[in-house]
Amino acid sequence: MAKTLSFTDTSPQTVKIGDTTTSFTLICGNDNVATDLTKVTSITVKLGNASGYLKSATVDPASLTDPTTGQVTVNFNADLMTSLPAGSYAIEVWVVDSTGTSIYPSDGTVGFTITNNIQSANGETITTITFDDFVEAMNKAASTIAKGDKGDTGPQGKQGEPGPAGPQGKQGERGPQGAKGDTGSVDNAGLTAAPAFVELKTQVDNSAVGTNLITNSNFSSGLDHWTVNAGTNLDCKAAVTTDSSGDTCIHITGTGNACGLRCIPVSFNQNQVTTGSILVKGTGKFNLAGFEHRAASNFGTISTESYSKVASTTQADSVTNVFCVYFNPVNDVIDVYVKFVKLELGSHATDWCPNPAEILTQSDYAKIKAAILSLGGHLS
Repeated sequence: MAKTLSFTDTSPQTVKIGDTTTSFTLICGNDNVATDLTKVTSITVKLGNASGYLKSATVDPASLTDPTTGQVTVNFNADLMTSLPAGSYAIEVWVVDSTGTSIYPSDGTVGFTITNNIQSANGETITTITFDDFVEAMNKAASTIAKGDKGDTGPQGKQGEPGPAGPQGKQGERGPQGAKGDTGSVDNAGLTAAPAFVELKTQVDNSAVGTNLITNSNFSSGLDHWTVNAGTNLDCKAAVTTDSSGDTCIHITGTGNACGLRCIPVSFNQNQVTTGSILVKGTGKFNLAGFEHRAASNFGTISTESYSKVASTTQADSVTNVFCVYFNPVNDVIDVYVKFVKLELGSHATDWCPNPAEILTQSDYAKIKAAILSLGGHLS
């Protein structure tokens, strides 16, 4: 029987540096059925990150409000927060009773995030441009590069000195002006080899962890890049709508297992461990947010009242894969709303962000503009 660990529907999963009042509430379970903690003698919550174990905190069993629900509350007090920088972290719960030590979860870990507060870094105004705006600007620049800027004016023929005054006092005529220089040209292939472009590509490649690999992950283009998975009863339907927060979301209904959405293709290096996550609310049981036909470690539960994050950690087995968001019915019904999908490398679900191909910072844009100008292009 697999030991499981998940956040409650109402528990936060993010805490800011310096916040010593936030607490996480987790549920220890066996195959997602709550564990009775009535007879435990000690509870230790252990934290770590990609480098390994960092620190731990004890939870007094007597402080559990209802031990039969398997709920353990972790208080992020000053002692626990000290020396933990912003980033992604893993959490485990170690429970000791008369039978020995149980570690939740038994497979993998559960992730949470510590974020910077407003005083964590010096202020800097950062603006963004949408990918469509960037493409439009690049097309404008490309048209300039294709034509080539005008070359410098060719050497001027020295104009003749005024001739001596004739008998009537008339000066001689000036000499002819030199010919105009040739039209300049730009090696377009050299544009992508410019140092600014190479540096930008390297930065993107090196920042893969936390990068969203899904295109149209906020469904701003409806179901573009997505298809509907009919489910075992072949009756799944997906409709694009807008929720009360003004976010675009997908309303998924059906009665069979594996009802949901598929995103094709998703490409990256072979055999990478990945985490897929999505915000969801409604009636249904979470099945998968990862690669089909692969073993998955799921965490998170669905609430009928508000959005909660559910996620799966899976390991891909090929260069191109089918990413799936699937649900199973509860009492023969699936009726859920989903939004903000994310697929990232690693085993932690970080906050949602758009795919870098869909939005660029003004800083990135400035680097590309500099490369265009260095090659003789023009971008206003």
